[in-house]
Amino acid sequence: MHKKEMPKRNRKERGITLMIGIMSMIFLVPMLGLGIDVGFLFAVKSKLQASVDGCALAAARALNLGQTTAAQAATAQAHAVNWFYANFPNGYFGTYNTSMSTSNVSVFDDATNAHLRHVSVTASTTVDTFFMKWFGYNSTVVGASGDATRRDVVAMIVLDRSGSMGVSCPDMVNAAKVFTGQFAAGRDYIGALSFSDNIYLHSAPTTNFQATLGYTNGSGTGTGALDNITCQGGTATPGAIAVAYNELYKMNLPGALNVLLLETDGLPNTMIMNWYDSANSKVGLAANDNACTDKNGKTMKQGGFNTAAAIPDWTNGIGHNNLGAGSLFSIPTGMVSELYGSDPSQNGGTHYFLYMMRYWSNGTPPNFNNSVYLNGTNCTFDTGDVTFPPPTWTDTMDDISWFPTTDVFGNQLSPATNAYKSPVTMNGNYVANNSWTTYHNGVLNATDNAAYQARTNWGQNANNGIGPAYVFTIGLGGNTGDAPDAILLQRMANDPNGDNYNTPAKYSACSLEPSCVQYPAQPQGAFVYSADRTKLTEAFLTISSQILRISK
Repeated sequence: MHKKEMPKRNRKERGITLMIGIMSMIFLVPMLGLGIDVGFLFAVKSKLQASVDGCALAAARALNLGQTTAAQAATAQAHAVNWFYANFPNGYFGTYNTSMSTSNVSVFDDATNAHLRHVSVTASTTVDTFFMKWFGYNSTVVGASGDATRRDVVAMIVLDRSGSMGVSCPDMVNAAKVFTGQFAAGRDYIGALSFSDNIYLHSAPTTNFQATLGYTNGSGTGTGALDNITCQGGTATPGAIAVAYNELYKMNLPGALNVLLLETDGLPNTMIMNWYDSANSKVGLAANDNACTDKNGKTMKQGGFNTAAAIPDWTNGIGHNNLGAGSLFSIPTGMVSELYGSDPSQNGGTHYFLYMMRYWSNGTPPNFNNSVYLNGTNCTFDTGDVTFPPPTWTDTMDDISWFPTTDVFGNQLSPATNAYKSPVTMNGNYVANNSWTTYHNGVLNATDNAAYQARTNWGQNANNGIGPAYVFTIGLGGNTGDAPDAILLQRMANDPNGDNYNTPAKYSACSLEPSCVQYPAQPQGAFVYSADRTKLTEAFLTISSQILRISK
């Protein structure tokens, strides 16, 4: 067989192929060059956009610097420019004619939310081309814009001034003043209360908080109400959380970021309760032992306390329900007083009660701990029941027959679900007065429940009140007595994270702690453990940074 010969290509055909290849290069090379130019422009554009976004966030954060709104806006603009050029310097990737100055930064209020401010930033730069010059394009201008927001903050600082704070009291005051110095006077609203056996409101949230409370920041320092705090007494944490939330509620600024910040160095041990159950006409006093008298001068043993009209006003005319216009709570003026339970470490681990039935009042600076014992005309415990002062605190526990299931703010001593401590023994519809453990667990539960209620708008519906609050907590270690309960404070803040601030860590992530509960749908705050008083300022700054981050 003969092989079939392939047809020979005409020389003219080979010439045409060469010409087509040459002509294709005329289009392919510019297209390849265009791709290189576009890639280069994209890299510059990406860096420019990232720089603009970053400086918008930096400007929004800087809105807390300055004593007036105008000064804060000017500071924010300056911060934006500095941040931009730190990340996109002149000549970056051969760029030139970069346009970014304070005139490129606009600070303005939101059109529908008076408590929301916007920072708008624009920038542009010129980039030379490489291959696009073939088409007459020697350079091109690249632009970017960014926007950030900053909500006004409405915060209540809740400071533990119990006796265990001792030498740490000045450190707490100084750290709280550093905290106030981080926010925007004239825009943010900051208030403060302190608590021990009683609760003292230093100031409702106000935009004049730095002059009112005192502050410390890069601009200087100033004295205020916080400087008058002295530390002594017990730890009425559940009521303090409730009163602080009530101040946020009265502000009624739903467009703002609502915050509670608690600092404490120990365990809750005091509650404000009403010992008269009006629904069932029952009094939580022991029938045959206590010497408390009703309005007719009769004890329980003598048949007293048998009608609503005979129930004494233990508040002695102090209006507990007078928490200010628009308050969330309506507290009765009847048999309302405080009950203090000893801490675990007192009496060498042998736990007794010291019933300190006290009036509740705001107090007068500088003596905040001015609650009055319920002695005299209306209530005197049996002689010998109470010995004072420590370390011999004892009580036979026979003056009271039961505890209410809630304090006067509705904080539950024995929640039906997710109770922090159990068991809390019940006595019918009441909490049993059967042991120190029952009362101690009840106070811890009420404290946890107070934070839960703050994070869920205290039972209000979505259209009534300020909405949920973020809860932040600081636990201070290194003082005398019992250390703060890290898991309780973690639960209160609804913080799922473990300890990122101490080595070794003081607590684990919530998911690793059997008694910790986290609610993903509720506001997530943060818990910081300060190992000792020298680290308190750092702890307060950590919290202020977290608040400013989520306010954007």
